[in-house]
Amino acid sequence: MKFLSFALPVPVTLLLIAFSAPLAHSQQEKENFDRLMPAMGALERGDYAQAIDSLKPLAADGTVEAQYALGTILETAPPPLRDLQAAYAWYLRAGEAGHAAAQNNLGAMHYDGRGALRNFIEAARWYRLAADQGHAVAQTNLGLMYGMGQGVPQDVNEMAQLLQKAAEAGEARAQAQLGRMYLDGEGVPANAAEAVKWFRAAAAQDNEDAALFLAIMLQKGIGSPRDLEAATAWFRRAADRGNRLAMLELAQAYELGLGVIADPAAAKQWRERVNAAPDPASRKGSDQPRSNQRVDPRRPGP
Repeated sequence: MKFLSFALPVPVTLLLIAFSAPLAHSQQEKENFDRLMPAMGALERGDYAQAIDSLKPLAADGTVEAQYALGTILETAPPPLRDLQAAYAWYLRAGEAGHAAAQNNLGAMHYDGRGALRNFIEAARWYRLAADQGHAVAQTNLGLMYGMGQGVPQDVNEMAQLLQKAAEAGEARAQAQLGRMYLDGEGVPANAAEAVKWFRAAAAQDNEDAALFLAIMLQKGIGSPRDLEAATAWFRRAADRGNRLAMLELAQAYELGLGVIADPAAAKQWRERVNAAPDPASRKGSDQPRSNQRVDPRRPGP
C-alpha cells in the first residue's frame, strides 16, 4: 500500500476561524453555545488564558462542547498554558458523552503518543466511535490505519470504503489518498479519470501532494486530456506551498518551455529554491509532534 506523504505541520498560531454554531435542537443547546462565545472571542484575540478561564466553569458544569473546546486549547496553547494531561482528561469527558470531534482527538493523542500512551488499538477504537457518527476526519484516520494495519487488521477494501465516505464529505486528506488508490488500483478498480477527479478536489483545498499528482497526470495526459498550462499551474501551486518535487518539475517546465515560455533564469531560480527549501521532516517544527489528524472548534468540521 502506497501512501501520500502528507505534511504534518505544528501551527505556530492556530487558525482563527469563527466557531460555527451547531443547529440548536433545544433552548438549552442555544444557551450553551452563547456561553461559549466569550471564550471563542478570546481565542480570536490570541488570549489563551482568558479562553481557558472562560471555559473551565462551563466544562466543569457538564457542557460537553466546552469540555471539547477546553481540551483543544489546553493541547495547543503555547507553554506554559499547554497541559496535555488535562487536555486528554477533558477530551475524555466529552468523548464519553458522545462528542465525535473529541473522540477523534482522543484517537489522535493515542496515535501520536502525545498526552497519552501511544496505543494504536485505543486510537482505532476512538476513531471508530467518531467515524460511526459520520465524522469525516475520523473516517480518514481510521481508513489510513486499515491501510497500514495499525491497531486493526490490514484491509485495503475497508480503507477505501472509509476514505470514500470522508472524501464525499469534503475531507482533503481522504480525497488525496483516494485518488492515489484509484491511480494504483488498490482497494478499488484502477481508474485514472477517477484519480484525477479526487486529486483535483483535494488540490482545490490546497493539498500540495494532490496538486503534485494532478499536475503530473495533466502533464502526461493520464486520466484527462493533456494540458501543459494547467499542469504547470498546479506544479506552481504545490511549489508555492513548499513541495520540493513540484519545484523541480516547475524548474524543468521553465527549462523546456512546458506550459510556459522557456525561461532559463526562472528555471535556475526554482532549482535554487529547492536547495533552500527545508527538509519536509523539519517543517513539523521542533515541538512534540502533533499530527494533522485532529479537529478544533475554529476549524470547519465535517
